[in-house]
Amino acid sequence: MHQEVTTNYFLGSQYEQRIPEPAIQQSVFRDFVFQIFSLVFLGVGISYLYWRWTCSINPDALWFALPLVFAETFSFIGSVLMIFNCWAYKDPKPHLPVHYASEINGLESKEGKAPISIDVFIATYNEDFVLVKRTVQDAKRMTYPFDDVKINIYLLDDGRRDGRDASKENFKKLVEDEGVNYISRENNLGYKAGNLNNAFRQTNGHLIVILDADTRPYPKFLEHTTGYFRNEKLAWVQTPQWFYDLTEPVQIKNYLKMYFGKAGWYIGSLFGRIKTGKDIFGNDPKLFYDVILRKRNNYNAAFCCGAGSIQRREALQQHADKMFANEVKEKVKHLVAQLTHASENELEALKKETEGNTEKKPFMLHASEDIYTSILLHAEGWQSVMHPHVECKMLSPQDLDGWVKQRTRYATGSIDICFGKHSPVFLSGLSIGQRISYFTTIYSYFSPLWLVVFLVSPAIFFFTLTPPIMAFNFDFFKHFIPFMVLNFLVTMIANWGIGSKRSEQYYVASFWLFLQSIIKMVIKLEVKFNVTSKKIRNANNVRHIFPHVSIIAITLAGLAFNTWLIIDNTHPSYSAYAANCIWTIYNIYQLSAYIRAGLWRNADLNSANT
Repeated sequence: MHQEVTTNYFLGSQYEQRIPEPAIQQSVFRDFVFQIFSLVFLGVGISYLYWRWTCSINPDALWFALPLVFAETFSFIGSVLMIFNCWAYKDPKPHLPVHYASEINGLESKEGKAPISIDVFIATYNEDFVLVKRTVQDAKRMTYPFDDVKINIYLLDDGRRDGRDASKENFKKLVEDEGVNYISRENNLGYKAGNLNNAFRQTNGHLIVILDADTRPYPKFLEHTTGYFRNEKLAWVQTPQWFYDLTEPVQIKNYLKMYFGKAGWYIGSLFGRIKTGKDIFGNDPKLFYDVILRKRNNYNAAFCCGAGSIQRREALQQHADKMFANEVKEKVKHLVAQLTHASENELEALKKETEGNTEKKPFMLHASEDIYTSILLHAEGWQSVMHPHVECKMLSPQDLDGWVKQRTRYATGSIDICFGKHSPVFLSGLSIGQRISYFTTIYSYFSPLWLVVFLVSPAIFFFTLTPPIMAFNFDFFKHFIPFMVLNFLVTMIANWGIGSKRSEQYYVASFWLFLQSIIKMVIKLEVKFNVTSKKIRNANNVRHIFPHVSIIAITLAGLAFNTWLIIDNTHPSYSAYAANCIWTIYNIYQLSAYIRAGLWRNADLNSANT
């Protein structure tokens, strides 16, 4: 009984009736207001930083003052990049679905009036049988207005669950029962990218839909997306990823009851009907897809996020051919350098042997294969579209441990790309807008370099009684307050219609996992592909929140010490004390959701266990 309840929950059974929110409507007026406020903010921000660098630094505490002003400068650069990213919407016009190959310009001379064919790749590794079955069944429900267009569904099983192991569910039997196709391989080289490449070589559809094991498409998915491919240079369409199982708020008394029984329920009753826990794990991706990535259509810089995307085979094939030729050339060059003499025949034989030992890889073998492949395709002149409307639903990470593993993979993968030979900062072929857009994504993962300073600064002041600025006086506040107010207004207008509170909290709280990702890249640890678990485990997540709890505890200890000095009338600066009290409250607020997520226990699983 326990297993049945647990499985039903993590498959999202009780959320089946949820429907996604509509995409934010474009508004020329809102873009104009955002641009005006942004220009004012940029002027005020530059003025503020000029004052900070020239007039406010405490010369007697440069060890403290300089890191803080550097942190403010780096943070302001992040705000500038955000403004560039969000400058304007530029959604492409929707088109009717494609029927013939000739409608996808560039294929006309090859196939004339032949109907297109569509391959659907469902990548799976170790996910639950029922979860994958539902995805297969929803994929089969996708409709298309032309009966002669073939939609071939392939289950890409990287777990080799084909009946050879009696202890595993038989996924090969599943596809036979459902009337779809099965592709497997004898290794897991390249992880998900290797799985996709293996399937790519065995199929031939003009368009390829990529779904994860839990990506359940809506029936109109193909009808709403294939029309974009009338643009002969379009390589892929990304649709928003929407999690239909986000945690719902619960009354505090019911939450406390899970930990403390009836006593907790009575204590929680004192708070009345106050609720907590809405999207406790910060999984809602609406801000990312409906604002950040969608506005990159303005620069042809919306990158592919894997699941929920549809790809042009021709683009991937051309990319694979180009990378193959370059790889063979480099290998042959390396081998020739080891030979003293070689005839033309020997060189030709060496080249053919090298070609035979080299695989064509349309998807880059990398932990972040989606954004990596996107960068190279954009550099090769291909275009992309971020489709604004939700066309499929997915399951989110079910605990903080799963969330951390997922975001660590994103961070380490992006940072690794930044320092690799295909860094978008230096890669030829990218436009200025594309370079800045990709750099913005990578830059966000370096946020610990300034967030750590902001988080520990109050504690440093409380224990050293040394201010990093000359004084927390009127001169400081007349510069600081307009800067912060405008920063808030610009962010609010940019995210208009979407709650950004939880996203901001998790951005700040992610400093620890991003810092670890940076360290891994510095010491050159291998970037691994971790499959995000969709199961509720109620795992011990305390290790993920220990740095956050430590910062808060140390800061509160310092606050208590300073409060005693205030009472004793021996504190050197009342204004500095007040400013750092407010700073402390803000930091605690930003870290609180993450800490609660680490302590969160799912009520459904808790009930099942009892």
